[in-house]
Amino acid sequence: MFSYISRCKKLVSGMLSAGYDGFLVTGRSNCKYLSGFTGSNGYMLVTSSGLVLFTDFRYIEQAKSECPHVSVTRIRDGYRSLSETVAKFSLHSIAFEPNHITYGEHKSIEESFSADVSFTPATHIVEELRNRKDELEIEVLSDAVRIADSAMAEAALCLVDGIREYEVADVIERALKMGGADGTAFDTIVASGPNAALPHHKAGDRVISEGDSVVVDMGALYQGYRSDLTRTYFVGGSDRSKYDEIYNIVLEAQITAEESARAGMLGSELDGIARDIIGGYGYDSLFGHGLGHGVGIDVHELPMVVPSSADRILPGSVFTIEPGIYVPGWGGVRIEDILVMGDVSAQVLTLSPK
Repeated sequence: MFSYISRCKKLVSGMLSAGYDGFLVTGRSNCKYLSGFTGSNGYMLVTSSGLVLFTDFRYIEQAKSECPHVSVTRIRDGYRSLSETVAKFSLHSIAFEPNHITYGEHKSIEESFSADVSFTPATHIVEELRNRKDELEIEVLSDAVRIADSAMAEAALCLVDGIREYEVADVIERALKMGGADGTAFDTIVASGPNAALPHHKAGDRVISEGDSVVVDMGALYQGYRSDLTRTYFVGGSDRSKYDEIYNIVLEAQITAEESARAGMLGSELDGIARDIIGGYGYDSLFGHGLGHGVGIDVHELPMVVPSSADRILPGSVFTIEPGIYVPGWGGVRIEDILVMGDVSAQVLTLSPK
């Protein structure tokens, strides 16, 4: 059982230290992290006096079952239920998540409050709590990684001349289900030949042929958490010199970054280690995405491991390292592992052969 009460206490402590007496959580994944609620419509008010989850009629009984540690309130007349709760708790300074609310929603909520209630943006507060996983989260994520490893092994066996991309994706998704996954972490990517130069190509009907590089990127959804794994394969053919050259550069960049990762390092610092290696071989312009990202409830979350990132990789952070080189008209190579940061260095959770 995840420690929802402990998570809420950490948020309350930070909230009070920042001078707020309430925090409105509107991000769906953030609500799930704090409450366990899995419905598609709801938001949460966190205070030192109590925790209130607001949802519509469809999810009232579900919320009561999933979230026994919170008070569940039905949404009525726009934000009337919220404003009544704010008045009941005598709240005057409420923080909200600006990245998880529309302008119209913000305006409606603010207008529902009395004039003496301030409504102030506070960015990435819950996301920063989510950055550091506890032991149970790491255990669940490790299981999600194992399921993906097993499915990747099935994919490697079926990559032969004549099979279509979507057929490989079907094999992967069946293997994920058979391995215990609740679903896929995201749309499975199988990108062959020239399609492998498209980092987020979706599996299509292209026939995989001898001489193709094939990028396979997939993950398992397991107990609410997601894994993310990429491997690149070469299918037959007599001339693999270009593939081997690019593959070995990407592999060098990845292994060096994994071995260099340290607790407290900025995401931008780690990104730069791999980027400098790829740039040293003259392929810097063909590595156009970040080196990695955090993984958890969402497949992309803090810490971001990108050139502009000021996120700290902290003990308990679970994140990917996934350098790639993409050559238009030819194909590409990407290799991705999931790591967990320890007190000093990182442990690679992914076991799929490279």
